[in-house]
Amino acid sequence: MATLTQFLEELADVERTITVPPDEVERLVGRFGDRVRLMGRWNASGDGSLEIPMGVLREAASQLDSRALLEAVEELKAERFTRLLESSSAVALIDKAVEVYRARFRELMTRYQQTSDPAEAARLRDQLVREVFGE
Repeated sequence: MATLTQFLEELADVERTITVPPDEVERLVGRFGDRVRLMGRWNASGDGSLEIPMGVLREAASQLDSRALLEAVEELKAERFTRLLESSSAVALIDKAVEVYRARFRELMTRYQQTSDPAEAARLRDQLVREVFGE
């Protein structure tokens, strides 16, 4: 079990990502559609995994009420192979994650375009390249 400090450090780590293995990505895509791959950086030309920033998931989850979040978790864990309705809590969570991921990318691009500091521009450019093409 994490200590309070460890938990808060994890919450504050905006660079940390989780990697969803390719088999789980495909299982989720089968249930929830291609929107799953839009939650983060999909390694389409690599192993098919999906890297999602922890901050994206944290923010998306915070936009749902606790009941909807618990329902989403149960729907994501379920082994049913039928497609869920568009109004499911898991779909709402996935859609929120997609919105947050896209907004963060747009913010990064805007910061890159507006900076006049060459060092900051280089750092932001490298971050954009990693986002688009991976490590």
